[in-house]
Amino acid sequence: MSNRFLLFCVVLFLVVSTLSAQENTETKKNNIFAALRSTDSSTKATVKIVQDKRIESLLVNKKVAAQELTASGFRIQVFSSNIQKTAKNNAFGIEKQIQELFPELPVYVNYTSPFWKVRVGDFKSKADAQMARNKLTEAFPNLKSEIYVVPEQINVTPPQKTNDGL
Repeated sequence: MSNRFLLFCVVLFLVVSTLSAQENTETKKNNIFAALRSTDSSTKATVKIVQDKRIESLLVNKKVAAQELTASGFRIQVFSSNIQKTAKNNAFGIEKQIQELFPELPVYVNYTSPFWKVRVGDFKSKADAQMARNKLTEAFPNLKSEIYVVPEQINVTPPQKTNDGL
């Protein structure tokens, strides 16, 4: 009887440890961002990912993008050009600079033929957009004549559910 019990315990332990290892492997596979951010053991290198936080959230949590709501609001237009030879590169260069200086602000690069445009932020009020516009103007004085507030559909994250009984 004790040999059967011992054999049962060993088999149970092997099954549980195998399932646990498989679950950990699946979790690591699904979160490529965490794997990239971790330091490489041989070279001690890391990868810095500069992107909208919602991208990782959508991929890792497999949430549906339809959960994001839109509303009328304001963005700051920082760049617009229809010079086809340079506009695209200029737009992405400006996007990168803004993301480096203001990582908390979402930056949108859009192409609507024939214009490349860079717009910043999701502001509910024009006053908030104006304050951010002033900061962008200080940071990029060479773009001062191109920086202005525009009305646009903005991305609004849905309110999070709380467990406070309400």
